Amino acid sequence: MPQSTMISALTPNNNDHTLHVRVGRIWESMNKKKNTLLHTNVILLDEEKNHIVATIRNNQKQIYLPLLKEHRVYSISNFKVVPGPALYRSVDREFAINFFFNTRIEEKPDTGVIPLYKFELQSFDKVKNLVGRLRCLIDVVGKVLSYGHLMKMTNGTEKMDVLLINERNEFMTITLWKVGATHFLDLLATSKDGPVFVVMTGLVAKKFSDSPSLSSTNATRCYVNIDYAPLNTLKYALRTANNETPQPLPPPTAEQFVTSTGEIFRDLSISSVLETIIPTGTQVVRCLCRAKIVAVIDKNGWYYDCCPTCARALGDLDGKFYCLACDEETPSLAQRYRIVVQIEDPSGSTTVTLFDQEAQQLVGFPLPKLLSAQGEENNKTPFPPAINDIIGKVCTFQMNITPYNIIQGCKDYDITGIFEVNDVHSQQHILSDSNHTGNPINATAYKKQKIG
Repeated sequence: MPQSTMISALTPNNNDHTLHVRVGRIWESMNKKKNTLLHTNVILLDEEKNHIVATIRNNQKQIYLPLLKEHRVYSISNFKVVPGPALYRSVDREFAINFFFNTRIEEKPDTGVIPLYKFELQSFDKVKNLVGRLRCLIDVVGKVLSYGHLMKMTNGTEKMDVLLINERNEFMTITLWKVGATHFLDLLATSKDGPVFVVMTGLVAKKFSDSPSLSSTNATRCYVNIDYAPLNTLKYALRTANNETPQPLPPPTAEQFVTSTGEIFRDLSISSVLETIIPTGTQVVRCLCRAKIVAVIDKNGWYYDCCPTCARALGDLDGKFYCLACDEETPSLAQRYRIVVQIEDPSGSTTVTLFDQEAQQLVGFPLPKLLSAQGEENNKTPFPPAINDIIGKVCTFQMNITPYNIIQGCKDYDITGIFEVNDVHSQQHILSDSNHTGNPINATAYKKQKIG
């Protein structure tokens, strides 16, 4: 029997290596635009707790995939050691493995010397510095505080947000797309209504409204309540946070919207929104409002010219574009959605503003595509048909009420989240229900709540 090589000792241009490894996870890399399979990835882990990714090409899939099962132990020989991928690395290692035509795979007894799991963990506070950096994918651990509904976007894709908390009471929002979301929900069903501690793998860092978040990829996998040292440490830290004796923790909650702070929003009718009083010392009150879009308002068009750095509207200074927020002249400009719509429910009517992400979610097309269809003139009026098509949609709006709305009497509220109600029965219930009106928020009734 040949001597096995540790992953740390692998070198290129040498086909004589033999690995004694455990298979971690297996997943397929897809070309999203073409919806085609690129290759299959296999993570291999050795007894020194080092891991490496192996690639199985499509023409090898029927040969090698039937021989490999997750968590089992194998002897693998006659493979190629090659440079690792430049971007989207699931393992932060300079080398990777390619299976060859004569690669040999033999299952071995599991003696327990090789760990079951190995992840590329990042702490929540490091995520903000990883936005836009795609060299390595991100793995995180956390306790699930809440999760949203599986939302179907206008373009047909589905997503769900999950809110995690760590031992420092820091929050992180994870957006799971379709396959990742359904996989997570399946795992939740096995948690038996108890607390859920999770490892999420293969994520990329995003930034929305100045808050960093994480988003799933083909490589994303969720591991719930597994026996893994960092997860066990987190469990103990949260259970003993306020008491030396471990205390029981609540299960995650299902929410209409998941926020990056764990805040729970009250459900208000339009009339209650209009009558709300801003509590002393509060700059913004956030609530949910369920209503129907009845009109698109012709108010400065349906998009605006903005600073490519901060997305604020640009001013004109001596014929040049100037960003007041950045306090500098900008040589170029960008465009973002800004659509003002009238909404109504059984209690009343008001107007709200849909900015870029929420507008695109309802319209179903990125702004550049509509601008291209408008031709060279890029007129802000008349509205493209896709803009007018949002009339009649029934939605739950995550709404901001500010002193500007109250003191200035401006009934034009900013929307920071939107959930389209596609079920006909639910639409009819919302549009005929006069009992979901809630009460206006005032200084004595309003209280910011946290979950967890």
